[in-house]
Amino acid sequence: MDDMKRGRLAIPDFQRSFVWDPADTQKLLVSIIARYPAGTLLFWEQKTPQIKRRSFEGFNVQLKESATLVLDGQQRLTSIFQALTGTGQQRFYVDLALLGSLDSGASGLLDASRLDDVIVYREVNARSLRKRPPADAVEEIRQSLFPLSLIESELIEEWLDNMEEAAEGEDWKVRRSEVRQLVRRYLRPIGNYRFPVVELPEATPLDAVCRIFETINRTGVKLSVFELLAARFWPAGVDLRRGWEEVQRKHPILASFEVDAYYLLQAVSLRSTAENSQGVRASAQRSDVLELTPTEFEKYWDQVAQGAARALAFLREECGVLAPKWLPYSMMLVPLAAVWHEVESKRSTESGAALRRIRRFFWCSVFSRNYDQGSNSQAGKDFTDLTSWLNDGENMPEAVDGFTFAGEILDTARTNLQALYKGVMALALSSGARDFHSGSHLTPGKILEERVDAHHIFPKKYLEERGNPGNSELILNRALIDKRTNQSIGKRAPSEYLATMEEGLGEEEVSGILQSHLLPADRNSALWHDNYEAFLLSRKDLVVKAIDSVTSE
Repeated sequence: MDDMKRGRLAIPDFQRSFVWDPADTQKLLVSIIARYPAGTLLFWEQKTPQIKRRSFEGFNVQLKESATLVLDGQQRLTSIFQALTGTGQQRFYVDLALLGSLDSGASGLLDASRLDDVIVYREVNARSLRKRPPADAVEEIRQSLFPLSLIESELIEEWLDNMEEAAEGEDWKVRRSEVRQLVRRYLRPIGNYRFPVVELPEATPLDAVCRIFETINRTGVKLSVFELLAARFWPAGVDLRRGWEEVQRKHPILASFEVDAYYLLQAVSLRSTAENSQGVRASAQRSDVLELTPTEFEKYWDQVAQGAARALAFLREECGVLAPKWLPYSMMLVPLAAVWHEVESKRSTESGAALRRIRRFFWCSVFSRNYDQGSNSQAGKDFTDLTSWLNDGENMPEAVDGFTFAGEILDTARTNLQALYKGVMALALSSGARDFHSGSHLTPGKILEERVDAHHIFPKKYLEERGNPGNSELILNRALIDKRTNQSIGKRAPSEYLATMEEGLGEEEVSGILQSHLLPADRNSALWHDNYEAFLLSRKDLVVKAIDSVTSE
């Protein structure tokens, strides 16, 4: 702990923060009191920093130039430090009464199987007074709780002197002697506990260090490519984390659509591999992303971040992707971010044609479900073909070239076909879908405010009561409906709730709302006559026509 306080130990920046639950700390302390092994620490020697590092949580210290990196052991060391210094959100204690009952005398050995309840903790900010730390030493003694924060302190005797006030008729001198023995025999050794340490030499390659870290990580959490590159770029003066924070501030749509930073790194990889191979090969594979250099990152990062932001804005405004939930394939953002500079390089007279091609590519990819499998390879191929196509080349993206949509798939397609499901909802939104409650056009704000989601047109319970439970979850039986309207629909027949809507909005308005959701609107339609099977056929025809329209522009 002295090394932690003095900045002689640090942790790699790619490591997660301190996340242990207080129960984990309890178990560790029980093992230490019982003098059981509590695992090995893994260190990496450093004479000069090779990767970005930080101090342990709770330590605001200046790290030494040669601070050793802790690859495995951060959670254990931090939890012990917090317990023994009385920092963090919990305060840890030893139940003296229970410990005394387990005392085996001079051997100083305890049966860990009976120690589970010896370590207790109190929450500093607990609402209940009973769950908070005792107010002072007298109260701690009365509750038979010895604070672990005193183990390495000179204040133990001062704490013991409070026993006379806390005794309440008990022979406090005898009790103080007993507690002093327990502290000496079982608690003082906690501060002297030593973990076995394995230390890697400074010359160990970063990739090898990361593989070792992933292998021994006790939670099985794998390091992300972003974390690996952040560590690798730092010695070159490139702060990847700050770069990601900055582009999110500059382009808020990246945060609102919950874009993964890895997608931008993949887009950078597409640009760099295409340039390095003179357009022969573009790759978004993990292995190629890991080979990115700081120079390549700095060359393309801002461009692809802007490309991703403008691609998302285009999809939101032109393709009905009004919310992250309705983006059929997040991976499609990778080739779009990488190729968007081609769109923006066009003269105003050419940009419209380029955007029409982007829109057609989007819809064809969604309804051919081209990104269901092998999405990394697909992104590389699409980037190459899009680059050519946008520059009037002959190579159409494969999703566009010869696109056909078999409408029969909608006969059985359920909402678990996520891309197809999201695509149909986005198609309705791009067609001007209107709010079932007010009749106004749905917008990103209204979707959030009115809690609009895809709900059943023929209610599930309505169909179950009529012996149709098996296919209520078809995509064709969904439309974007606000929460209030959906609650009023309940399990009513369509003809019943549509009539209620007409009373408030009028026949023409309700007809317009239904049409905007690609639903049969005529009062003689199957929807108004509560004929589910016929409704599915009518809805399918409308959806297929809309798909044909957006994929053949």
